Amino acid sequence: MKRMLVVCASVGMLLVPTAFAADPTPADFKNAAKYCKAVRESKGVEAFQALYGKNGNKKNAYGKCVAQTAKAKAEKREDAEEQAAATAACKKEKADNAAKFAQDYKNFGQCVKAKQNQS
Repeated sequence: MKRMLVVCASVGMLLVPTAFAADPTPADFKNAAKYCKAVRESKGVEAFQALYGKNGNKKNAYGKCVAQTAKAKAEKREDAEEQAAATAACKKEKADNAAKFAQDYKNFGQCVKAKQNQS
């Protein structure tokens, strides 16, 4: 009886961490296909197909996952590029004429936000 209790406790200790493991995030992977594969493995095929296989078409759930993830990553890269360009423009503007910069903007962040909204 005691041995059986020890075995059950050992098995429970191995299974509990995997049950509470967090789902992978796209930021953890450079490749959208690898991310989708990891999600499919962590959620299970049925849950994955239910999540990404819209309109009853569960056969192409993997392809839809890859497309959505790649599109989201591309948009995020574009946003980062826009912010980098706006930051550089504000730095240049502040260096060229600090008095005018202080008059036009309350702080550096306001300048960056204004430059991003212009483009």
